[in-house]
Amino acid sequence: MELSKFAFRIFGFLAHRDFGKKLFVEYNNKASNEQVSQYLSLGLDRSLGLIKLNIILYELYEKEYSETNGMWSEHLILFSAISQSKFKIKTILEIGTFNGETARILSLLFPNSKIETYDLPVAEMVQDQIYNYATNNQQLISERDLNLKNLSNVKFIEKNSLELLNVEKKYDLIWIDGAHGYPIASIDIANAVRMLSNTGIAICDDVYLKSKKIDKFYRSTASIETLQELNKSGLIKFKLVLKRKGFFFNNPNKYQKFLAIFWKKDYLPQI
Repeated sequence: MELSKFAFRIFGFLAHRDFGKKLFVEYNNKASNEQVSQYLSLGLDRSLGLIKLNIILYELYEKEYSETNGMWSEHLILFSAISQSKFKIKTILEIGTFNGETARILSLLFPNSKIETYDLPVAEMVQDQIYNYATNNQQLISERDLNLKNLSNVKFIEKNSLELLNVEKKYDLIWIDGAHGYPIASIDIANAVRMLSNTGIAICDDVYLKSKKIDKFYRSTASIETLQELNKSGLIKFKLVLKRKGFFFNNPNKYQKFLAIFWKKDYLPQI
C-alpha cells in the first residue's frame, strides 16, 4: 500500500474515534487562537469581523460562513474585520473578479467605497482556460453578471491586470486574486505596492510557502518569493494568515495555503 493512502486511512480511522476527534478539535482550537492573534497584531478583531460577515452572508445566501463552502475562505473575514476597524477604506481594487461573489460581498461591507474589479476579456479567458477548474466559461459569466447586477459602487473592468501598469490611481484596499505564478503574480504584487495609498493595505490570495508542483495559474511560490524580496528591499512589510484553519486543509503541509497581508514600509496598521 502506498504511504499516502495508508496515511489517509489512519486519518480516517482517527476521525471516527474519540481520540481522533479530540486530536482534531485540539488542532482546530490552536489554529483558531493563532488566527485571532494574527488579526490582533494587525489591529483587527476577527470575532467582530465574523459576526458582521455572517449577517451579510445570510442576507445574500441564507448561509453563515464556513470554510468548507465553495470558494469561501478567511479572506472574507479579513475584509469584514477591516470594515469594522479604523482603516479608512474609500477605494478598493480587486484583481480577479471570477464569479463576482467577492465583489458583491465587498460592496455590502464597504457601501460607501468605490470598488473596481478587473478580470480578463472573455476571449483571453477561454484561450488560456483560466477558470476551467471551477466551471465552464459561459456559466461563470452568467454568475458574474448576476452578482454584479445593480451594485452601484462596483465597476467591472474587462481587462488584463497587466494593464494596471498604466493606472495612476491609489487604492486603500487591494485584493490580489489573479494568476498565481510567474510572471503575472509578481507583476500584480508590484503594481499593488505602487498603487497602494500611504495608509492602504493589500491582501494576496493562495500564497504557497513551498510547492513541488509549479504552474502559471494555480500553484506557485511566486507570491511568497516576490513578497520576501520586496520586504528585504524595505519597500513593504507583510504578515501571513492561514487561508483556511481546518486540519485537512493544512495536512500534509504541502497543501497549506496562506493569505499575505502587506502594506508600505512606513505604515504600521493599527486599530
